Amino acid sequence: MEKRNVNTFVFWGIICLLANILCTYAEGYDGDQSFWVGWTQQLVDGGFGNFKGNYPPVYVFWLWVVAHIHSLFGIGIGKTFFMKFMCLWPVYFSHVFLLDWLCRFMDRFNYPEWKRHALAGFVALNPALLLAGPVWGQVDLFPVVLAIVSIYCMARRRTAIFAPMLYVISLLAKFQMILFLPIFGGLFLKHWRYSWRGLALIIPAVALVLLPYALGGNLVDMLMRSYVKTVGQYPYATFNAANLWYLWAGNTASDAVPVWGISEYGLGFLFKPSIMGKVLFVLVSIFTLVKTLFSKNIRTIWGLAFLNALAFFTVLPGMHERYLLYAIPAGLCWLVWDTRRAGLWSILATFVSAVNVMLIISFKGHHVWNFTSALACVVLVLAVVSFAFPNLWRWGYAKIARMKFPRFVPYVTLSAVLFVMLVVLLVQMQPVSVSRTEEKLLLTEMSMRVVHQDYKKPRTDFSVDGVPLQVRNRVYRDGIGTHAASTLRFRLPEKAQSFHFGAAIDDETYGNGDCEFMVKLDGRVVWSSGRMTGKDRPKFDSVTVEGHETLELVTDPMGSNSSDHADWLLPYIKLR
Repeated sequence: MEKRNVNTFVFWGIICLLANILCTYAEGYDGDQSFWVGWTQQLVDGGFGNFKGNYPPVYVFWLWVVAHIHSLFGIGIGKTFFMKFMCLWPVYFSHVFLLDWLCRFMDRFNYPEWKRHALAGFVALNPALLLAGPVWGQVDLFPVVLAIVSIYCMARRRTAIFAPMLYVISLLAKFQMILFLPIFGGLFLKHWRYSWRGLALIIPAVALVLLPYALGGNLVDMLMRSYVKTVGQYPYATFNAANLWYLWAGNTASDAVPVWGISEYGLGFLFKPSIMGKVLFVLVSIFTLVKTLFSKNIRTIWGLAFLNALAFFTVLPGMHERYLLYAIPAGLCWLVWDTRRAGLWSILATFVSAVNVMLIISFKGHHVWNFTSALACVVLVLAVVSFAFPNLWRWGYAKIARMKFPRFVPYVTLSAVLFVMLVVLLVQMQPVSVSRTEEKLLLTEMSMRVVHQDYKKPRTDFSVDGVPLQVRNRVYRDGIGTHAASTLRFRLPEKAQSFHFGAAIDDETYGNGDCEFMVKLDGRVVWSSGRMTGKDRPKFDSVTVEGHETLELVTDPMGSNSSDHADWLLPYIKLR
């Protein structure tokens, strides 16, 4: 049985990591990507002492690593695939670990083979986990896995000593893990005879986490931003969360206004979402706390953890669209321990969580189209082979089933894939610039007259949004970032012989936008790119400018100018 479950994990573990990588290529949520960019830049500029974000401290250690990778290899910090890919490493390993953990517990139950694969497949390809993590670009799965592992450790005498430390670390990774306190606290009180021994480990763990901030003189400010000021950051009944308050108050309605038009005077103040929601959640938490105190098995514990996470999302005000994710790992644990009772609830929660995220951001992106197209071709080939040689798959499966794979195969594979991708991306993203010679005059060093630009102002050596010019994951240190429609005019020097340049839409548009680039000499078009989109590679070319007086760089939005962040790359004049 052990060998079968290891093979189950190895099979689905490989699929899980491939699914995570594929989903990373989807377009992330632009607003949240801006936070990662800003916080990473702060860490590059001044380390932990300069960090001004409101994110809890544990994950910031990984952002510090991401920041130093950018700095070490001279990679521009921006809203790029590389930034999203690097930020999600903890999510990749958390997802594979969750699958491994649950496959290990399948050893306790004599599940038939189809059921083992069904459960493992539901964990590996869970749409809620994939949409909120690698598609969206958020890292919520990492602290949730820490929290549920701490709950399991507290339920067992041999591992209870590590539970308080793990739970506190989960709080230092995401304060929302407070939602599991009734479950963890109930187990702590239930097993008080030995659970208190783990309190001693909290002190060194917290000290290690907070030490860099203390040394940087930023400890108090960081704790205030992460755990105090964020409480009132979203004073809404709901912030795109499909929950109770979306029905009763409406999206982004104030949490300080009573529902149903009730006056706030007298007892009416109780009907404010900020009050009623907290009261409802406290009542559910008291219920789950009492049930935990009297629980007799881990099956019930997982069910109660799932219930409290569900109530956290459904009744508390200020919830975000992706916060139902916190219930999913607990529901998956419950599903493995008690398939009959948990099956419907875990499926429904996954459905609601996935749909809520997709109302804001869907699974799309030009890279995803490429992968999907390739997958369709592979499926066709495999289907043809299956019908041509019907016994081939049975023979191959029997061969694989007899093999014994070590459990670390998915982790090693994931590490290898991430390392290879990292190396490839670093090579692709090595910044390029115009080689300086006496015969080359950079356009960025010449006087520029902005004849017209629809949005913002052109920037030298930066995109129109003020980040390093980047196209197809490569940074260009020399260039002009503008926005269609635009016309930029330059007076050519007497010795000008030819103009060399590239044209493309910046990566910060996530593949969106389209426009036409044109080069004009003395008002006449001498070069045109045709329609270019955010999915296209840059076009490099040159034109003869000898005998002309003015050079104009023109971008035409060709209709809507949405996301038309047009870059002129490595532009220079070659002199005679």
